[in-house]
Amino acid sequence: MHLTSKENIIAITSEWKGERDEGGRPLVSDDILKRMEKVTTEEAWGFCKRNGYNFQFTGNWTTLHPEKVLVGRAVTCRWVPRRPDVHDSIDRQGEKDGRIGFQNSWVIDILAEGDVLVVDLFGKVKDGTFAGDNLATAIQQNTHRGLVVDGGIRDVQRMIELDDFNAFVRGYDPTAILDVSMPDINGVTRIGDATCVPGDVVLGTIEGLIFIPPHLAEDVVVRSEQVRLKDAFGQQRIREGVYTPGEVDREFSDEMNADFENWKKEQGEE
Repeated sequence: MHLTSKENIIAITSEWKGERDEGGRPLVSDDILKRMEKVTTEEAWGFCKRNGYNFQFTGNWTTLHPEKVLVGRAVTCRWVPRRPDVHDSIDRQGEKDGRIGFQNSWVIDILAEGDVLVVDLFGKVKDGTFAGDNLATAIQQNTHRGLVVDGGIRDVQRMIELDDFNAFVRGYDPTAILDVSMPDINGVTRIGDATCVPGDVVLGTIEGLIFIPPHLAEDVVVRSEQVRLKDAFGQQRIREGVYTPGEVDREFSDEMNADFENWKKEQGEE
């Protein structure tokens, strides 16, 4: 099992200038994570795309709680179909490192508050259930967030009762995880059509998942807040009969922008 080195993670995420954990993973602030919960999929996708990040969204997921948003800092792991020599070498390394249980529990042990576990299980659902209710409880206790699995989960009827926990998966199945190995923790990971890097901000909504590069996270939030404020102003003026929908749903005129600035002062938003 390969735990990506601190030096490699720092090199991959060199555009991030903020705080990091002891392994080098970017730590986007709790404040930004909280504010990210109100960001829409389209807002985050559009900002990433405008900055050259074209493969951050992946859709068509099964979600434990479709009405809830999942936000947190990515911790990644990658799985492959089991090959005896590879699997045995991973187990030997795990024993040397003092790791306990099957390989899926190893990555759970390193999770912290605010993390989202992102698991590349290459779409395997039958015999590809990364977690049941026991491991989900451990994830919930460590992160109070949840997980993303490009694969399956089991014990869903009990898992769904956990507070502060959500999961985005490819499917549910009663089988246990079988014939797979985990060669990599906190490496660059492919999830569906998207690339996820350790420390990315995971934004999961009913539409799908976006992995936001940490150095863009604050700008995504600020831009979203600006859009929401402008929308609130425009919709109020439509209800008041001041502007037509056509006037609001385009670039504001100079007169409207001046009105918007005065409105923000009245709302205490300047």
